[in-house]
Amino acid sequence: MKHPAASHWWLLLLPLLVLTACKKEEEDIYGIFYLDIVTCHKDNGATYFTCQTTDSAPMDTLCPIGVVDESKTGEGERVLLQFRPIEEQGEHRKQIEILALSSIHFDTLRVVSHEKMAELPNDTLYLQSVWKTGDFLNLRYRIDYHSRPHSIMLVADQSQLNSDTLKVELRHSRNDDPEGHWTNLYSSFNIGACRSRPYTTLQLYVNQVNFNYKYYYFKLN
Repeated sequence: MKHPAASHWWLLLLPLLVLTACKKEEEDIYGIFYLDIVTCHKDNGATYFTCQTTDSAPMDTLCPIGVVDESKTGEGERVLLQFRPIEEQGEHRKQIEILALSSIHFDTLRVVSHEKMAELPNDTLYLQSVWKTGDFLNLRYRIDYHSRPHSIMLVADQSQLNSDTLKVELRHSRNDDPEGHWTNLYSSFNIGACRSRPYTTLQLYVNQVNFNYKYYYFKLN
């Protein structure tokens, strides 16, 4: 894992994505559909997606029919995909119809000095779910948003890297945004760099307002 320059830290602004729950009427219109965070790929100009439903599940390849919004599907990008399966094209390979495609906040785990960790903002958020799939740590949460862009990062303290547990923290900055309304967001972080060290466990700290506990643990295999 590389140690980025401190001056780069809070340049990343969190894109705001307002998501609404799927209603019964939508199910009647579309039939059975799925919603997942997927990785975008290109093959001779054609876009396809890969995803895992759980950390232990095999990798699925999703091949869309019709036109794909190329502005959101750069190679390696993570997006929120709502889709309907059309046809099985082989083991773990499906043809799909895209119902919705949304950009999400996608970043990489960053390593900072112990001194810098103490300076990073640690504002609260409302965590709804967190799950790991392969090299990605994924989160669904709410922030109290009014009008100013928030920032969010996944960081590790450089002084705590020499153990069998990779300790990471989700750091959120409101950037002095006034109180507003709860906004639903998704984030996905690439933690693949940890593969270079013999970690067995991932420990995640989140300063959440909806539960008393702050730590979550995942196996690294």
